[in-house]
Amino acid sequence: MAWTTPKTDWATGELITASDMNAVGENLAALNDLATAVYTTTEHIRAKASEFTDVDSDNLSLTIATAGRDVLVHFYGTIGHGSASPNFYGSFDIDVDGVRQGSDDGVVKVYFYHDVYPCVSFTRLIQGLSAGSHTFKLQWKSYRSGMGLMLHKGAQFSVREI
Repeated sequence: MAWTTPKTDWATGELITASDMNAVGENLAALNDLATAVYTTTEHIRAKASEFTDVDSDNLSLTIATAGRDVLVHFYGTIGHGSASPNFYGSFDIDVDGVRQGSDDGVVKVYFYHDVYPCVSFTRLIQGLSAGSHTFKLQWKSYRSGMGLMLHKGAQFSVREI
């Protein structure tokens, strides 16, 4: 269903017509049909990456066909580094159609302290996308050479046109 601009010039005492009510129903259906993709991890994911790389290029690469509206990207998950080694930093970013969205430190930078497993969560609004198919990839990197990151199962990555 396509979105119809709602009537806003109501007059006092004006009756609601069947056409007015149909437009409301069609707009509710249009909101329900917004492009959405969600993936929840079913296994731990481990990788060593000193530069931004896809966390899981098969499952955490989500493609949606948009109507050209903004897209809300969300991630949450528990992260570990799989060792009792010294403290270090890691970062997460979003790649949209081959273009990273964050700064040199991604969209979020995380500090790992010994055996503490932080919960990482972020939401990012992506604006200015054209109508059509777009691919969103979750990426990460470690700032300590040779240190791997681990994403615990149950993490979720989602994209939704708004």
